[in-house]
Amino acid sequence: MKLDFDYVVIGSGFGGSVMSCRLVEKGYSVCLLERGRQWKMHEFPRRPNEIQENMFWDPEDGKYGLMEFRDTPDSDVMTLTASGLGGGSLIYANVLYRMPEEFFAGWPGGFTRQKLEPYYDKVISMMEARPYPFNTDPYYQDTPKTAALKKASLQMQQHPAALTPAEFQLPPLAVRFEGEFPGHQTLNSHGAIQSKCNKCGECDLGCNIHAKNTLDLNYIFRARNLKANDGRLDVRTEAEVSKVEFLEDHYKITFHVPQFPSQEIVLTAKKVVLSAGSVGSTSLLLKMKKNGILPKLNRWLGQKWCGNGDLLGMVLNTKENLDPTNGPVITGAIKYSLKNYPDSFPHGMYLEDAGFPNAIAWYISGKVPQITGMIGALCLVGSTLKKYFRKILRLKTLTEINVGDDFASALDRGAFTRKAMVLLGMGRDRSDGVVSLQDDGQTVINWDIKTSSLHFDRLREEMKKIAQNLGGTFLDNPLTHLDKVIAVHPLGGCPMGDNEDTGFVNTRGEVFGYEGLYVVDGSILPTSTGTNPSLTIAAVAEFIADQIPAKTKVLESETKELLKDS
Repeated sequence: MKLDFDYVVIGSGFGGSVMSCRLVEKGYSVCLLERGRQWKMHEFPRRPNEIQENMFWDPEDGKYGLMEFRDTPDSDVMTLTASGLGGGSLIYANVLYRMPEEFFAGWPGGFTRQKLEPYYDKVISMMEARPYPFNTDPYYQDTPKTAALKKASLQMQQHPAALTPAEFQLPPLAVRFEGEFPGHQTLNSHGAIQSKCNKCGECDLGCNIHAKNTLDLNYIFRARNLKANDGRLDVRTEAEVSKVEFLEDHYKITFHVPQFPSQEIVLTAKKVVLSAGSVGSTSLLLKMKKNGILPKLNRWLGQKWCGNGDLLGMVLNTKENLDPTNGPVITGAIKYSLKNYPDSFPHGMYLEDAGFPNAIAWYISGKVPQITGMIGALCLVGSTLKKYFRKILRLKTLTEINVGDDFASALDRGAFTRKAMVLLGMGRDRSDGVVSLQDDGQTVINWDIKTSSLHFDRLREEMKKIAQNLGGTFLDNPLTHLDKVIAVHPLGGCPMGDNEDTGFVNTRGEVFGYEGLYVVDGSILPTSTGTNPSLTIAAVAEFIADQIPAKTKVLESETKELLKDS
């Protein structure tokens, strides 16, 4: 039987993009299926009606946008994931941190920082990541929130559980800082057009000028344009997979356009790589098991879930203007090396500045009007009425004709948002969550914050110290008072193990019991990473791809000839 492809890859995030690219390089025919659309330059929603219609992914209510929010009522967690070609790279904050060596304790297969180091290097090179040029480029030196976080870190009293002093860092960012001026368009190393970062703070809403080094502009772009061998990549967006079946020696994949679920399309492939993320991959496999389609999936499916210790906080009414709308979302971080949990589970955490776009500042200013703006607006109305009455009464006036300053005074000055800083914390929480299906087929996450309270308590303590050093007031995420956190880095659900007694997939990402079925994404990480997990997910994907033999022999010189003439 002639199959459609050698591999079908489901999902285009940090696992699927890497696997697609490397498999094509090895000479395989690959079909990449992504449930969301491709977002080209200037296509991300910005106008109010566009935000309502195209920002959120909620197919049950007719929305097929960029972000999916999930809230399980009985759980202590909400999750945020992406839809679109490039997966989570479209809405993440660009940070590519390496996982500290001590956090690999308990990982199977001899995984260590040293083992992953060359694969970390590969990803950093492919995604052209480098630290925020705060110290070297005058344009980027004008980022008050970066300077404020650095200053606060130097003034902070060390945490009682600290093993080493807290350290301010400029983490590697997958953002394009090259160019002669903000917005300057040049080609990246793969031949894709990108713009120099203009510090708009819109990273988490999709970068409309393509200053973010998202996966569609490097790994996927490279794979689409590779002409060195017989490998090929067929990218199909708006393709939501509903079924993966094993048929003797190959797999049958059924998918549909999300807007037309009854119109199914079928592909066949020798092997399948599932890379739909912690929630997506686990959810699809749970449905396959429940419906008897993949009955041999083992008991570890849905286990070892965590939110990577994510916690949001706010600092308000700081002494100085921090201008959180000025700069990429994250520019700096404070690294904490701390004593272990009582049961010796390693602990550590990171605190990062998190900006927001101007649109959010205007929105907040409209919702929280300030006295100065209100007085200015009243004065403008009064001045206009005064001139009108003088006119109809034919009274002479010596008032100023140029009223530009009067209009400016009527605008809100944004002090509320300028004197603020968003804090994003993450670290080592416990991977004791469980992903399961309700009777109606909806996926739910059961995770209890209490077992990770040590982490969240320490994180809040440090956030309060930063607020104090900035001369501001700390505001906890209101959801935390309901024992609820928002996880933007969901991990686990298909954990790696040395054998089927300890995990769902082996250390090559292959599902126990199903040869040729792989899971390669954040769901296979057996613990929280502590750091932003994207780089570790991609590095593990690079490692797994490296274990797959090439279908065709490719000369090193040929692999460098990447791009077709355009």
